[in-house]
Amino acid sequence: AQEKERVTMPFGVIDIGSNSIKLLIGEPADGDIMILESLKNVVPIGRVTFLKGSISQELINHTINILEKYKKILAEYSIHQVFVIGTTAVREADNRNIFVDTVRRKTGFEIEVLNVGDIVYYIDAYISHKLKDTYPMHNKNLLIAEMGAGSLDISLLKKGFSLMNIGLALGALRFKQLVGRIDGSREELAEAVEEYIENEFAYFKSRLPRLHVDDIFLIDENQELLKAILPHTKVSSNFFQFSVQEVEKVIGELSSKTSEEISRDYNLPVENVDTLLPYMIILKMFFALTQNPHV
Repeated sequence: AQEKERVTMPFGVIDIGSNSIKLLIGEPADGDIMILESLKNVVPIGRVTFLKGSISQELINHTINILEKYKKILAEYSIHQVFVIGTTAVREADNRNIFVDTVRRKTGFEIEVLNVGDIVYYIDAYISHKLKDTYPMHNKNLLIAEMGAGSLDISLLKKGFSLMNIGLALGALRFKQLVGRIDGSREELAEAVEEYIENEFAYFKSRLPRLHVDDIFLIDENQELLKAILPHTKVSSNFFQFSVQEVEKVIGELSSKTSEEISRDYNLPVENVDTLLPYMIILKMFFALTQNPHV
């Protein structure tokens, strides 16, 4: 954000996402970043934006109240470098300019609304940094995707060079809204969710260059889902490895279970259950696109 300048002092980052607002306070440390403070407040901006097209005045006021609290915390750390970003829900809001202007006037924070290209730039940089000592990213053809509450943002890299960036209307919050509108059996629900995801991927597939993809990386902050699916898998540097057989097995199990059964069998909070099946179907789509043995 803000010309992507090199940060040398303690700094703050505020992320206004589709389902939450987050504050990270960090400082450079030996080529990495040490997190000094991390806060998160649930603010479902996307729940309104995705249904009605604009951010309500109530949510604007709620956002400002949270940002004022963050401003006091930043002052306690004597931090002057603050980067404020807005993602899918802010970007898609009809009244995004009003939202950004109101926040600026009330709090002094200047929101940078990121497009898909901006988002995947940071995702790719993050992956490159995390794997710099263990994986030759710049010698591979990679498909990298990040799953948020409001979108699935994907980039295709050919030996370090970006070939395409695309955002699909697939995310945890959108899935919950979709499931809430479907009245039918678990099997009918699974079919409707898969059809919805397939339609989004059809557009992506039509634009995908012909290229052998060496590896696929899917980034998701919700590790509860991953640990529930593969409870016995060892985690290395926060990365899990899925095989197509594991994905198909889980999809088969989920398609016939009730929400209560999924919550019990996978030891998941009920509020996260509706995102598990779409998550696995998305993994299945990636396998079908690239013929890779794992993600």
